[in-house]
Amino acid sequence: MATLEWPDAESLVTELAGLVEQAPGQHAHQLQLPLPLARLMARLGRANGQRLLAAYPMSDLPMALADEAVERTYVSASHSALSEALMLISGAMMVTQAHGTHAATAPQADVVLSVPPMGVRIPDSGGAEKQRPRRSEAVGLQEAHELSTRRAAVLGPASLLFDKTEYALRETLVRNDAIDMVIQLPGQTLRGTSIPPVLLVLDHQRRPKAPITFIDAARLLPDTSRQRLKPLHQNLEFWEALNQLIELGSSTSEASRQVTLSEIEQNDFDLSVSRYVAGDATQKISDLEEARSLNEVAEIVRAQVLKSEEGDDGRLFIEIGGRDIDASGQIHIEAPCKEIVVAGRARKRAEQQQLRPGDVLLIGKGSIGRVALVGEDCGENWVAGQVFLIIRAQKRDRLRPEYLYRYLASPMVQQYLKEIVSGTSIPVLKANDIKHLPVPVPSLEAQEQVVDVHSQIMEEYEAIKAHQAKIEALSQQYWAV
Repeated sequence: MATLEWPDAESLVTELAGLVEQAPGQHAHQLQLPLPLARLMARLGRANGQRLLAAYPMSDLPMALADEAVERTYVSASHSALSEALMLISGAMMVTQAHGTHAATAPQADVVLSVPPMGVRIPDSGGAEKQRPRRSEAVGLQEAHELSTRRAAVLGPASLLFDKTEYALRETLVRNDAIDMVIQLPGQTLRGTSIPPVLLVLDHQRRPKAPITFIDAARLLPDTSRQRLKPLHQNLEFWEALNQLIELGSSTSEASRQVTLSEIEQNDFDLSVSRYVAGDATQKISDLEEARSLNEVAEIVRAQVLKSEEGDDGRLFIEIGGRDIDASGQIHIEAPCKEIVVAGRARKRAEQQQLRPGDVLLIGKGSIGRVALVGEDCGENWVAGQVFLIIRAQKRDRLRPEYLYRYLASPMVQQYLKEIVSGTSIPVLKANDIKHLPVPVPSLEAQEQVVDVHSQIMEEYEAIKAHQAKIEALSQQYWAV
């Protein structure tokens, strides 16, 4: 540190953090936030003249960069060499506490900056009247709300915004007008993970029923072919654009939007940024003419898990899975197929997800968006596997199955499904999202034009199969095994 050139404390913190970033052989206990993200958290905390509390190991850098705080306390279960240096530089008081105990013993502060560990399970604390969330990131968010008297900035995974287990926490924060801003950051923001993190900004002094600002920071990046030319933490143009957007507000940007409490209630307190900051495909779909909700024109059945169950009324079924959909969107069952014998109540459930010619299958979990059209060769005992939604046109004299399939398989709808999907490790389409998907329903004559294109596409796939078969035959002429 003595060899570093630093005209002020912030310059020293910046240079020291930069050296640690470049140091070889980093280990998990030495991880730190990228400097631009740490600066952003410090800025969002607005700690000028305030008492600051930094919670968990990775909050040390934003704490040190909030150099206008009048008092700083660093609360963590462990301290790296960098943490101890940053505390000395910033004059922070150190408190050692285990995860999940901060709210019980830590002092309140005007501002809290928190980076809880992700995915750590914490035992419930408190009595029956007050149960804490069990995941560390949710515990950290709740602690930040309880320990701050003015503002808080909390960094966590995107699952905080939609996970069912944290529904009550989100509802409480929204109804109490505690959330000021939700910022979805791009993937690769944090080193060592591609999971896109989110920043939640809390403000105890918001006016009642004030709208919440939602920002999709990934929309500030250039197109995907160019955005990875340099690491995100070195992309100064991106961080400058994000800081300007936060400063100027959302009125003139496609990357942000002001959202009312009533709209959040309609979305069942799901705070996923993609639900409020529309992507390109979402905007195009919302502008469609002659569109009706999918549940108005089709029956939608979400397939359930089927397990073999012996009984006098047992029946053999063949379960169709994602592996059985070929490149052309047809069902092609590979041998051996998945066979199950189902009896009793399970048989009734199986019969409810039994397939018919003309059904459209849409994968709603995992490989989101893959679509298949059930053909006339459909077996009488075919059933959809649990990953599928079965979409069945209610009146085929008004909505052709081939037209519906082509629409769902279109690039626009496929991109739309990616924009509205929930989940990070296992993507999931929510039932309400599919029910309310706008579907244009033009005249039968107009639909027939799409059906004709579908027929042409299928002919091309057949030609590809013929070419592949010919290639295989030719390759066997010499030195075949």
